[in-house]
Amino acid sequence: MWREEAVEKSWRVLEELKGMADFVLIGGWGVYLWTKRLKSRDIDIYIDQDNFYRLQSELTLRDCALKRNFRLKKFEALVGDVEVYIYTPFMSGLAVPCADVFEKKLFSSIERFKVAIPEVLLLLKAQAACERWHAEKGVKDRVDIIALLEFADIKRGLLERMLGEYDKRGILRDVIKRSISESRIEYRLLGLTYERDGVQLKKSFDCL
Repeated sequence: MWREEAVEKSWRVLEELKGMADFVLIGGWGVYLWTKRLKSRDIDIYIDQDNFYRLQSELTLRDCALKRNFRLKKFEALVGDVEVYIYTPFMSGLAVPCADVFEKKLFSSIERFKVAIPEVLLLLKAQAACERWHAEKGVKDRVDIIALLEFADIKRGLLERMLGEYDKRGILRDVIKRSISESRIEYRLLGLTYERDGVQLKKSFDCL
């Protein structure tokens, strides 16, 4: 979806960040590392308190100041022209709390990165898709949802438990189902078709 130049810049910044502090990758890059499908132009991370201050110090040395986004409950940094969104145990409004990801070790190591497990990413992408369904980024959110369902090893029992814990009103569950049923261009961006792959996904996840 994004220009190759933009995703290459984003990946270079991501590798730089890895050298500054320890964090867990979420967002589009997290989905990419599990599925090897569409890349990302923004960077989203969960970080604990100690590493947050380390990252803040390193970014300050590079004249990249962190700013708080109180409305969206996150920190933001612009590294070059790459947007970096940072969620901490004390500043986050995401469906799966940052603290839980660290305490319950809901991450794995992929290509030297700590990456949130697919079930966590699926819930976070469903939350993002719900909030920006009609925006350009909403299309990418739905692409990532379908990519996770089709190409990542989603453990159904774990997903059900997480939905029970983090989606008590069933909103994220409905967004996942809606993404499967209503997407069309999203399938094509992944080299899939709704008539074949979407119908199969719908049957597979109808019991969600």
